[in-house]
Amino acid sequence: MVAENASTFVPLLTTVGFGGIVGFLVGIAIKYIIKILAVIAGLFLAGLMYLESQGILNVNWAKLQTMSQPVLSTLTNSLNSTTGGVGTGYGASVPGIIHSNFPFLPTDMGLPLVGSAGLGFLLGLTRR
Repeated sequence: MVAENASTFVPLLTTVGFGGIVGFLVGIAIKYIIKILAVIAGLFLAGLMYLESQGILNVNWAKLQTMSQPVLSTLTNSLNSTTGGVGTGYGASVPGIIHSNFPFLPTDMGLPLVGSAGLGFLLGLTRR
């Protein structure tokens, strides 16, 4: 009896484990990409400051700020935006997430896959 019940949970556990591991690895990869981009941007700005201090370049910092401000505000707004409710905006794609389109999954495992991948992603992103 216990073996029969355990075999029914194998697809679920496999899906949750796979989603969690992939989400964790994607979180770690994105974390390192963000760090590399931040270092590149910092080195670029430090190089501009050095060249300006040596009199090689003349940087108009006020114009640079006014040019970069709309880009940064658009980026932060897109990262912080939420939708109004279920079925509107991005919420309309929820049924596609819940119902899996993978033929190798024997049952409907979309929600556990997405949930474990999301948790793994957060754990990978916040990993020290």
